[in-house]
Amino acid sequence: MMLDEPYRWAEAVANRREYIEDQLRGGSPVVGVGYRGGALLLTLVQGQQKVFEVYDRIGMASLGHPTDIEKLRQAAVDLASVIGFNYSEADVTLQQIVHFGLGPAVKTAFDEIFRSPYIVRVLMAELDGAGGQATFYTVNYDGAFHRTEGWGVVGEGPEADRLMQQHLADLKVGRLSLRKALGAALLAWAAGRWAGQLEDREGDLEEAAGEADLEAVLRTALEVFSVEAAVFQRSRPGKRKYRMLDQKEVEPALKALLGK
Repeated sequence: MMLDEPYRWAEAVANRREYIEDQLRGGSPVVGVGYRGGALLLTLVQGQQKVFEVYDRIGMASLGHPTDIEKLRQAAVDLASVIGFNYSEADVTLQQIVHFGLGPAVKTAFDEIFRSPYIVRVLMAELDGAGGQATFYTVNYDGAFHRTEGWGVVGEGPEADRLMQQHLADLKVGRLSLRKALGAALLAWAAGRWAGQLEDREGDLEEAAGEADLEAVLRTALEVFSVEAAVFQRSRPGKRKYRMLDQKEVEPALKALLGK
């Protein structure tokens, strides 16, 4: 039995990791940015929806296999609904959903080498979380999760994540207009897309990225992709703060970046 031979199990897990990363290669990154009026989730898509509402102030965007994205979306919605029904709406937090729901579920699927893993990386957002501003969690395909305040990113791998993070690190999110937040998210997306398209990943990636034409990357992507973005708008009346943005709201940010 493989479980009786730890080195075989470790080799199987390494192969599993390599397989998932290969499947994620070329996927469209997702970006989350807090702004003056709330929180933004953004990606570029080719028809398949990738940005979703989970609960009143909680959302999700993902990179990966559409079926796995839908499974995790439904799991997050179900857990939030159960907590809200059994306790109260105030008890539904992003921390609970990630720590006690998605994280353990994804890790179990990854560790059990005789079942199919989730081929997905997830970015979740919460408006006005525990830190008083937009809170983001990334959930990796192996169940590892990480929390950030103000912004969050998920690319196809660590290199893409690192470049996107650099583009967002100095943002004063509490002062950003929605248009500025959209512009920052679009440039971060382009940085992740650029990293994901590299065939040769040797050498100084940051130095090469500094010379990359991210506007050209974005312009080329828009020939086949469309922008999908949603906000959790603090001023929106009622409990439900989620709202999908239409093209007219995205266009000014694209025009400022690309001059079109």
